[in-house]
Amino acid sequence: MLVTSCIPTVKKAYIGKTFVYQTDIEIKGKMPGYKKRELTTKLLNQLDDSLKVRVVSWAGVVKTYVKPPIFDTINIGRSKVFMTALLKANGYFQSNITDTFFYKMVNSRNRTYIKFFVDPGVQLTIDSIGYALTTPELQQLALDHKNRSTLKKKEPYTTDAVSGEIDRLLTSFRDNGFYKITRESIYAEVDTVVAALIDPTLDPFEQIRLLDSLRRKRDKPTINVVFKQRKPKDSTHLLKFYMGDISVYPDLYLLEDSLDTKRDTATVDHYKFYYASHKFKLPFIANNISLQPGTLYRQRRYYRTINTFNQLGPWQNVDLDLHERYDSVPLLDATLRLYPAKKQSITIDFEASRNVSDFLSNGRFFGIGLNLRLLDRNAYREAIQTSTNARFGIELGTNLVQTLQASFAHNIYFPKFILPWKLNTEDRILSPRTVLSLEAGYTNRREFFQVPSMKASWGYEWISGRVRGSSETPRRRINWQYIPLNFEYTSVRKTDSLRKLENDISAYRFAFNDGMIISQVLSASTVTTKGKNTTLLRGRVEESGAIFGLIRNLELGDLRRYVKVDAEVKHYINFNRSSLAFRAYGGVGFIYGKTRDTNGAIIPEYNLPFFKAFSAGGPYSMRAWQIRRLGPGTATLYEPTDTTSAIDRFGNMQLELNMEYRFNLTTIAGIKLASAFFVDIGNIWSKEFDNKGANIPEASFKLSRLYKDIAVGGGTSLRLDFDFFLIRLDWAYKLKNPVFANTNGGWFHKLELTSGQFQLGIGYPF
Repeated sequence: MLVTSCIPTVKKAYIGKTFVYQTDIEIKGKMPGYKKRELTTKLLNQLDDSLKVRVVSWAGVVKTYVKPPIFDTINIGRSKVFMTALLKANGYFQSNITDTFFYKMVNSRNRTYIKFFVDPGVQLTIDSIGYALTTPELQQLALDHKNRSTLKKKEPYTTDAVSGEIDRLLTSFRDNGFYKITRESIYAEVDTVVAALIDPTLDPFEQIRLLDSLRRKRDKPTINVVFKQRKPKDSTHLLKFYMGDISVYPDLYLLEDSLDTKRDTATVDHYKFYYASHKFKLPFIANNISLQPGTLYRQRRYYRTINTFNQLGPWQNVDLDLHERYDSVPLLDATLRLYPAKKQSITIDFEASRNVSDFLSNGRFFGIGLNLRLLDRNAYREAIQTSTNARFGIELGTNLVQTLQASFAHNIYFPKFILPWKLNTEDRILSPRTVLSLEAGYTNRREFFQVPSMKASWGYEWISGRVRGSSETPRRRINWQYIPLNFEYTSVRKTDSLRKLENDISAYRFAFNDGMIISQVLSASTVTTKGKNTTLLRGRVEESGAIFGLIRNLELGDLRRYVKVDAEVKHYINFNRSSLAFRAYGGVGFIYGKTRDTNGAIIPEYNLPFFKAFSAGGPYSMRAWQIRRLGPGTATLYEPTDTTSAIDRFGNMQLELNMEYRFNLTTIAGIKLASAFFVDIGNIWSKEFDNKGANIPEASFKLSRLYKDIAVGGGTSLRLDFDFFLIRLDWAYKLKNPVFANTNGGWFHKLELTSGQFQLGIGYPF
């Protein structure tokens, strides 16, 4: 729906003709607002091209019509036919579409404004779902897997949903040997009365007669759907196929003939190999082929084989052909052609960013860095990938160089699980990997500390979800990572400035110390998309010191003992030129370790180490506050005084809710300009003590104080989208500042036009 707010210019208009300048659709009848918006969008897409108005917007103010179409009443009738067909396809019968249009003279040019009024009627719902297939084995397969049906009783009837169910049935049949069965073999039959009603070509008088026979269902009409089988044109379409010979060419070039007689041959696990080099170990390739000679053909294994070799890395192209052969049983001979990619590559990147996720950096200034990466895609001839990364970066601040960082990392990715026992992952686990990671780093944060660190971990990554789709895509994919052994050691070399802060803030004495982490980590994430809605879920659990903390010298030394849990939900609703984005985040750390104080006495630890703690503020969190400048709670312990500047705050718990309305503005010189209005709500909490050792309750989380502790910020944004990256300029205000909770609840405290906070970010905030 396009609405103009100013007088635009028209390109190439002709005097004496009238042009289409606006076409609107209004949905009548009782229907939820979101359904009306969805149906309106679908109907607008059904309009004849000659009724669609194309507008180019400049900065959201000046709008130019691009070649507005000449108005013709014939196109109104054509559009009604298209819209009626869409309504029938979505289960709406007895729909009624009327229209009106008028002319208006603007700047000596005739303009036509059109409006359609759509009364869709009542939408059909599914009353029952049945299967009546003439082939007994197909009928049994349909009944055995009917719980996986995408059609549900009492849900709206649509032709798309019925088509999706036919696709699901065909996938199930092909996964059980019926290789040649096609879409023409299966069709859906609905009850005859309602079937006639949804026929767009039905005579209106006949429709009235049929409606009378359904008078008892007039308010809530239902439909019965039965899936049936057509007689096959070719009898081979109902034969079950088995795998025959499987030939493998592991090292072809794109322009090479696979029938080259100079190739060596070998047989490994009943697979016939034709190879020209020794770049790959043949048993390794055989172990990754899911199709096996002599077994029943299953479509999911066909796609699994293709996806496995595509994801392994050493090959740039994968081709798997099947050829029918009729012996005592129908057979499928397979030919797997693999085209290797370059074994090694070197990349050098220069970056400019803001490293707000690293507590060792300041995070409030721009950083520049140089990255060097060496990638080997086929180490040890078994598609083992090795990645060596070296990075050097500096963060520019008020004293020119604020932070200096250097790191070296080496990762090895094994394309399988390395376990002391055999694990059957058929149909349940995709893309299994074992990851060995080694890393060393050094950070010098000017006038604060110097931190050398090292890290080593051994872990597993995989994707779970039973495969049911023809493209080897599970209905729900969950990405997992489990690290049974993660070792980190961070040494803190303090400056006089940091020691002075420790004298003022007792929590700093526990946070900024040498830290040893011996932990295990489990994380999972998944993304689901339905229509215009996309939801991302992520969760992570890390525990450190549960076992090694039983060693007294480690527990009372540098080992940190804690359990840290955090979860995140992101939800996006996408429209044509705008979107709504929501994010909810929560995390908490349970600290149960012990240590010795300066006098040698054993005392409990209260806070997470600073490089594992929660923080708020900055361009990716609470944008009305600078990075690590919010919280904890309503405590004023960290607030700057006449003699101190603002200092970092850390927490053992965090809650945050972010909302954005994002919309496009215009395009200038190929750069897309967009904007957003946003609101951020949240805070962090921790265990804090004053100089006398007394607990500060305002810093700790308590449900009865939640409203008082919560901070609220809001603002707007300008975004420059270069396609491959996005620059974000945010301007936010502190709408509710918990520091002033005792003054009108902290709402709008000293809120002035110039009191906003500017944030510069790279990419979206969430």
